[in-house]
Order: sequence, then C-alpha cells, then structure tokens
Amino acid sequence: MILPLLAITIATTLPWDTAYIDEQTYIDNLADTVQSASRSFIGPGPILVHFEAEIDPTTMTYFAWEIASDTQFNDIEYRFYETDVDYTFSESGTYYARFVTDNADNTAATESEPYSIQVTESLLQIPNLITPDSPSGTNQVFKVKYQSLTSFEMWVYNRWGQQLFHTKDPAEGWDGTQGGKAVPTGAYYYMVKATGTDGIKYRRKGDINVLRVKKVDNSTTGSY
Repeated sequence: MILPLLAITIATTLPWDTAYIDEQTYIDNLADTVQSASRSFIGPGPILVHFEAEIDPTTMTYFAWEIASDTQFNDIEYRFYETDVDYTFSESGTYYARFVTDNADNTAATESEPYSIQVTESLLQIPNLITPDSPSGTNQVFKVKYQSLTSFEMWVYNRWGQQLFHTKDPAEGWDGTQGGKAVPTGAYYYMVKATGTDGIKYRRKGDINVLRVKKVDNSTTGSY
C-alpha cells in the first residue's frame, strides 16, 4: 500500500526541523515497507530521506544537517550546510541525523533531537514452483522475495536455452508465458544476480517447476 506521505515533524518554534519520505520515494525505493516512529525510520534500503529545517536568519548564522554512525555524533560522516537536504541511506546499518545551529558569537548553539535511520540487512529468497492458471490466484508468478538490494537482474530460460524472460526490477516476475503464450507444465531454469546493501553478492541458478491445472497444447509455444 502506498501512502501519500510518511513524515515526522517536530517543534513549533525556530529552529524547526522535520524528516520524511515522499510519495515518489515509496514508488522508487519500496519505502512502503519502511516503519516509522518518533524520529526513526527502519526498513529495507535504499531509504531516501528528506530533511527540512527552518531558522531565524537574523540570529542564526551557522546551520547544518549532520549525519553520523554513532549517537554522540563523534564520528560525523557528512555535514550539509543547508536547511533542506535529500540523503539516501544505502548500506545496511544504523545512522543518526540532527540539525544544528549557532549565532555569530557562538553563544546560542542548538541541536535537534537525533533522527535514527536503520537500513536492514539484505534478503533474497527464490521459489521453485509456480501454478500460472491456479484458480486460487496464488503462486501464479515466478517472483523473488527480497529486501535491501542495490542491484538485481534475473533471467528465465526453457530447456533449449532460449530466454523467456529478463528483468532488472526485483518487483517484477515471470508469468509462465513465452511470447505471450502459456508454456506447458515442465521444468524451466532461472539465473539471478544481485547485490545487497550489506555488500552480499547473490549468484543463484536453479529450476522453476511450472504446474498447470489446464493442459497447454505444446504446438502453441513452438519451442518448448
């Protein structure tokens, strides 16, 4: 389910800050599986977070968003001297972000409560059976179960080595057809290459068993 907006908004006086994931990020980064609570995001990566703040320019001359790998911000990985920042958290792990300000005399330093962003470890699971014309409507498409992948590619072949399907989108699956026509019951073959946000490289290959309730005329597929 795609929600219109996932946002965490804190404070009503300046400096003011917020962090959220917009609708386009849901579509592009599977962020509909990202869970949010007060100042925290957790889910599969990559997670693109929009950080936004507002200051009083008459009093605050220094401001920055800081991103660190520790809660004390002793190890700051990135510092952005802007009020609005888009940042993508790609590698698995837990990160922290905060907005800091100060005046010209260094006597009015402020820092927001930190946001935490946790990118979960990668996952890739591959089924070995599909029933394309099942009346129950389940298990009709050969599709992987995944999370936190930075790259993905999948091929499906028949027993003659002819390519039936190819995709670079892990959300897409093979519907058990060749050239728009249903393939008959039998064994087919897949190959998957993927990389997780945690650096794990997946190289998988194996059989796909296509089981049909209705008999398919082999002559309609031509090359099975």
